[in-house]
Amino acid sequence: MKDLTDNELVKLSEAHRDAKRTNANAAYKINAIILLGTGWKLKQVKQALLLDDETLRSYVEKYRQGGVTALITTSYKGAHSQLDKKQINQLCKSLEKHIYLTTSEVIEYVKDKFGIVYSLSGMRDLLHRLGYEYKKPKLVPGNPDIDAQEVFAKQYEAFMLEKSDDIEVLFIDAVHPEHNTLAACGWIKSGQKRELKTNSGRQRLNLHGAINAETYEVTVIESGMVNTDSTIQLLEILDQKYSSAKEIILILDNAKYHYSKEVQKHLKDYPRIRMAFLPSYSPNLNLIERLWRFFKKKVLYNRYHENIKMFRKACINFFKNIHQYSDEIASLMSGGFEINYT
Repeated sequence: MKDLTDNELVKLSEAHRDAKRTNANAAYKINAIILLGTGWKLKQVKQALLLDDETLRSYVEKYRQGGVTALITTSYKGAHSQLDKKQINQLCKSLEKHIYLTTSEVIEYVKDKFGIVYSLSGMRDLLHRLGYEYKKPKLVPGNPDIDAQEVFAKQYEAFMLEKSDDIEVLFIDAVHPEHNTLAACGWIKSGQKRELKTNSGRQRLNLHGAINAETYEVTVIESGMVNTDSTIQLLEILDQKYSSAKEIILILDNAKYHYSKEVQKHLKDYPRIRMAFLPSYSPNLNLIERLWRFFKKKVLYNRYHENIKMFRKACINFFKNIHQYSDEIASLMSGGFEINYT
């Protein structure tokens, strides 16, 4: 879609203000046209408004043909579905089994299965009435052992209630922030373009860290690679840091280097340290993953770092001054585990 003229933008903005009070659906359509006509790419608008290509293109076509009036006018009168109850149930089963990328694919399924032809707008209305939205699925590990996750969560909670104060429990993991700008949603004035510079390189840092399950104290080291050597280095630091503890329990994933002969050999030199491994495919049970997400939000999202040196400085400064986020981190860490039910 070509850029809107100043006059068009004014009219659309006025129509949007009016529609917000009385017609949320019309306001939504106008918003889509404003975004597409002020420099937003189709992909960006799809993600921001959770719409599919066909819906957006139909909005553009209506606006081109008859302006705002045509855009917001709908001929839908709330007619009953062309499908009977049994057919609706079959459609819903198919929607639960497959993620259709376009409305046309759903229309084709209904046509092939039941011999009934829907228009794009008719099918969208039907899907909305059935409680479906156009949105991204949530990515979760492919083969989680739900029983093992539940057992871990129960055992962990029971242990934390009963353990003595001289036992420290820490969650361990690594993060690999890449030197590039990550675009994220934020408040931007209507009709205004906001651009973010990006980097062409793919350099990254390798950070290996631990977070205390009770105090939320963070320990992070930078390494050329996250491997056996960085694991051993982290063990040495934690042994010194918690020198007064009777026992140090490290909860970590099943990365091969955690099981390496070198790591197991060094553990003999640190008898107070004991490793407890998470069930396979269970990043949701590793509390430090919440810290990594928070770190990315503060340092990477909508932030441009001109070179790798400046990027590294920003990452390191975050962890050096992490105390300023203590309340936010405590809030993130509180609450139970999220089990990946499928």
